[in-house]
Amino acid sequence: MKLTRIETILATGIYLFVLVIIFSNQNHAWGTRHVVSLMAYATIIYGAYLVFTQWISPAFFRVRKIDAGIALTLLLFFLVWLGLTGCMWVRDYHLRDYHQWNDGRFVPHLKRGESLGGALLVFLLLFAYEGIKRLIRYLQQTRSTLATRIAKESLVVLGGGTLIFVMLMAVEEKLAAFWLAVVPYAYLIFALNIYWLLPLKEKRGYNPQLYGLMAVGISFVAFIPSGVFLLSVMGLAGPVYFVLWICLNLVVIPLAIFVYQRQKERISQLVNLKMELGQTSAGLRFLRSQINPHFLFNILNTLYGTALQEDAERTATGIQKLGDMMRFMLHENNQDSILLAREIDYLRNYIDLQLLRTATSTGITVECDINDALEGTYIAPMLLIPFVENAFKHGISLKDKSWIKISLYEAEGKVYFDVHNSIHRKPESDPEQRHSGIGLENVRQRLAMLYPDRHDLVIRETTQEYFVHLTIVC
Repeated sequence: MKLTRIETILATGIYLFVLVIIFSNQNHAWGTRHVVSLMAYATIIYGAYLVFTQWISPAFFRVRKIDAGIALTLLLFFLVWLGLTGCMWVRDYHLRDYHQWNDGRFVPHLKRGESLGGALLVFLLLFAYEGIKRLIRYLQQTRSTLATRIAKESLVVLGGGTLIFVMLMAVEEKLAAFWLAVVPYAYLIFALNIYWLLPLKEKRGYNPQLYGLMAVGISFVAFIPSGVFLLSVMGLAGPVYFVLWICLNLVVIPLAIFVYQRQKERISQLVNLKMELGQTSAGLRFLRSQINPHFLFNILNTLYGTALQEDAERTATGIQKLGDMMRFMLHENNQDSILLAREIDYLRNYIDLQLLRTATSTGITVECDINDALEGTYIAPMLLIPFVENAFKHGISLKDKSWIKISLYEAEGKVYFDVHNSIHRKPESDPEQRHSGIGLENVRQRLAMLYPDRHDLVIRETTQEYFVHLTIVC
């Protein structure tokens, strides 16, 4: 799932949660007008967050359209300022009579520092949130170390915690203070367990009782600053203080153990995959080597038929193209990736060789729309030829009307390849009838190995035609 969608879902969930809390206090602590104003506050902040993070920042700042981004940000700022002023106007309406609010009293509210400061605070938090996201992306691109991992997690906690803190401030200051004290402590205990205590336990062979004693002792010491803050700001009693500490540890420490065990399993899987990768690479080279003899066998048959039909000129042309293709297989087929332009040259040579065989047959139509590739685009070698080879093998008949259509082009980092051909079943007496060939099966396996989740292969077959569509993200 994309990050923008996750952000939208989380923001919407927090927004609805805040609305529920506000509405639930309508008949208890707040009046109707005050509830309406608070709901309007939350709606304005929620709308500003969505517009700025999901539209303005991605569409303008990230693509270097700075002027348009600044202009739209200023416009959004003034709209938020006006919206917050309107909320304050509605909130204070019950303090005055109707005639006083009907003579332009909205303008003095607009000039008050309360609404302007609120708008500035909202955008300061939005800028901080975007900055944290940019920093997290930067850390993801750098070398992964324990320090960078902790930094990324801290930034996520800071960004999400700040956003929820602002939402809670609009609902209840004590609830926001409680959040401010609990979240940093919970992450501190989580990080200490997952990055220090649990690895230390495994390294030195501590028993569960000793680990539990260490975890509880450290968590109690770490809770003292948060506890002092809660006692002074919220006035919690001593028993409540200890109950809160116990509840937090009953949630955070088991969660840290669970995450740590999952990470160990993932590391073990990665080690096994690396061990299997050597075997897979050897198997991949074997599969790739299987293609070449099969392909050369077909081409030699083609050249043999051409030599019987005409003089040496066409045969010489075919031999020259075959030589180019053999050089390709000897020098470039063993590489992990080659330029797409070289793969296209190979395809064109193969098609030209097949056209030598079918040139004298009037009932055969071969249409090729192969565009030149952009420089710098790479692809695994010998991925496309099996489909073309299969089309000429099963789609051409020297007796019946036959056709082949081949299309290949590149757009936006993707290669689109289509092969559409007629089908002519071989007679039962043909020894090739019982052998479906290894080319297509090999290319399926290679695509799964080399382009997992980055290719789309669609094959449709009827009694009269065969269609292949392949998309590869290079």
